[in-house]
Amino acid sequence: MSTIFVRQRNRSQPLLRTAEQRLEKALPYLVVLGVGTSGGRRALMMVQRLSELSEAGRIQSAIFYDCNEVTVTHIRRFLGKFLGRSRSGRGMQALFPDYIPVANGFMRDPRRYEEYQGPIERDMDNIVAQVMAQSERCGRAPEVVIEFMGFDGHAILGGHLHQRLVTAFPSAVILPVMMLPRDHVSREWTRRYVWEQYESLLENTQCLVTSQPSSGNSVDDDARLATGLVGLEIADFEDYETTGSPLAATWRRLTPYAGGWLGMATVKRKMPLLRKFKLMRFPPWWLNYAALGPAEELSASLDNAIWSTLDPAAQMVEGADYRNNVPQEMVVSLPVHPESLESIAMSAAEALERSNIFTQFPNMDIAFTAARFTEGLKKEPYIHATRVYPIQGGLGAVADILHPGHSREERTMLEAYETGFGSYYHLEAPGADRAPALPDGAGRDLDGREQNVRYI
Repeated sequence: MSTIFVRQRNRSQPLLRTAEQRLEKALPYLVVLGVGTSGGRRALMMVQRLSELSEAGRIQSAIFYDCNEVTVTHIRRFLGKFLGRSRSGRGMQALFPDYIPVANGFMRDPRRYEEYQGPIERDMDNIVAQVMAQSERCGRAPEVVIEFMGFDGHAILGGHLHQRLVTAFPSAVILPVMMLPRDHVSREWTRRYVWEQYESLLENTQCLVTSQPSSGNSVDDDARLATGLVGLEIADFEDYETTGSPLAATWRRLTPYAGGWLGMATVKRKMPLLRKFKLMRFPPWWLNYAALGPAEELSASLDNAIWSTLDPAAQMVEGADYRNNVPQEMVVSLPVHPESLESIAMSAAEALERSNIFTQFPNMDIAFTAARFTEGLKKEPYIHATRVYPIQGGLGAVADILHPGHSREERTMLEAYETGFGSYYHLEAPGADRAPALPDGAGRDLDGREQNVRYI
């Protein structure tokens, strides 16, 4: 997979680098876990995106954990048809729960599983044992475990699966992708029960956080998320040779600067094309085909797509607080032949240099990679730009869920302490008629924020 790498570090280094193509196919090293109906749909979309690029062979095991017979049946049939035509995904192991106590799931009640806890935990142990056996057959321990989780009926079960996978693969990068809820029922469960459970189940875990879309149809958001993750996985951001996962390298670089959360912004733009005709010696005598448009127009489109990742509409979560000087990773996926990638990236790099993006973001890395993602039945090629950044300080959406009765000023005060799971404690919020009380002797970081605060 060809990649052009852009990094602004110092003027003595060349702006563009061409990553070396791997001559040998790497052993599978990914484990994908989807919890609940929404998590299973996201995991399925990621498998589909990897298969579109003939890269589904990177996946060792895909776990679709949803105690719902309708969801399990749908995913089984889809995988049977989709991967049956895919040569790259034949070695992937797909796992489902064997024990489904309730045919239609837990109906968004995160405590309903408790009456079936014993058989469910034995079933989980069996699933993790199959993942370990598959890794032994592949000859390589998983390097990355991507977990698509949420706050509905399977939330706590996802936390238990997370702990089992951490125990089974202690050296792997575990990346939970959380979907913060917007509907009233899920938010109430989160505030009263789920968050406290996640504090212990996901302690000290750095999560990629997204929001549940306000509309009922979340297919577009799932596609944006999967496209961004797969784009990061196939891009090479580092100068040194590596046989590991680029996504794991991105995680290791960004998480030291995060307060528990990582954010993602994605943008999709149409590719500027020209329609050309080629004469032939036999009927139909001419052939209509697409070619790249003017270099100036393409460079402007790429520059616009990259800058658009700063817009609120491009963010996968609301209320993200990030700083320009922290490291950030961006990948731009272009539906072009790898041989055309370097010239396109060169023109784009010159446009970016003129726009002073590296002055505003001195620690941003940008990778251009050749990848064409299928957009349903549409045949128009699209540019996909994805930016991943560490969220520092507060997350407005979390403060709003946990403290809905507070005013905007009080939520602003709380945002300094509402970070990732295990960083702080979210028990009972302080009274709405007073500011949050901080314990005596609480440690302060370099920015003056209180750490290890427990609300009583």
